[in-house]
Amino acid sequence: MAELPSDDQQLLRQISLGDETAFATFYDRHHGAIYRFVLHMTGSKATAEEVTQEVFMLVIRNPKGYKSAQGSLAGYLFGTARNLARRATRQNSLHVPLDDSQDNPPLQFIELDALEKLSRSEGLALLHKMLLALPEQYREVIVLCDLEEMSYADAATILDCTTGTVASRLHRAHAVLKTKIGTLMRNKPCLA
Repeated sequence: MAELPSDDQQLLRQISLGDETAFATFYDRHHGAIYRFVLHMTGSKATAEEVTQEVFMLVIRNPKGYKSAQGSLAGYLFGTARNLARRATRQNSLHVPLDDSQDNPPLQFIELDALEKLSRSEGLALLHKMLLALPEQYREVIVLCDLEEMSYADAATILDCTTGTVASRLHRAHAVLKTKIGTLMRNKPCLA
């Protein structure tokens, strides 16, 4: 049996010829990142599984749908996942914002040590809830740049905006999260 090429373009060509092993290799290489992205964007394991499956079903149905001249393969996969996740979120009405007070305090920078006052599991659950409460444009950059560790340039390609826009949205998203954490810490009773 011939060894499969590591190049995604070649895998896509082989997928278009019906090569199931090439698809399995392609799927193994990319499904984790797509699943995590959708999970972080929607907060639902079921939706993440469904959207991830749909992304790869589109690859099987139309492996020639990706055009390298239009951008990176990651951009194509994440962009498809982004659009499908948006549609699923609208259909399922999963977005549940955090309770915010009407009078938002000015943005403040707090020490990350404040998170240490929360138990690890409580803190992670709360951060996940805060992430889901962010407007979509901020949530996307947090997921792509912070959680998926993508470069600003790659995130900009996926989001179809400039790297400056990515940097600006990421800065604003961090500020909003810091403010929410600061508000929470001021309102949390001391357990000393």
